Amino acid sequence: MASENVQDANVPNEAAYKEQLDHRAMESRTAAQPKQANTIVDKITEYIPGAAKILGGSGEEKHESKPQPPGPPERPVHDPNIEEFVRDQHRSKTETGPN
Repeated sequence: MASENVQDANVPNEAAYKEQLDHRAMESRTAAQPKQANTIVDKITEYIPGAAKILGGSGEEKHESKPQPPGPPERPVHDPNIEEFVRDQHRSKTETGPN
């Protein structure tokens, strides 16, 4: 009977001891291995830069300095004359249509 009580008393200690061992083992594994959680994501974003926005990617972002496009082009001096000519042509087609 006394041996049964000793075994019952050791069961909770063994469980707690095992949990501590498991916890320490997990800590040592994660500390020994460098972070490789997103290696697949990094490879994908390396080949497909647009996927970085969706997948998150690593902190390394390649910023390419693109020159800003210039504003709208300047209209030629004779452009209002051409515009008026085209409007007149359009009006003439709608006014004299077959009805």
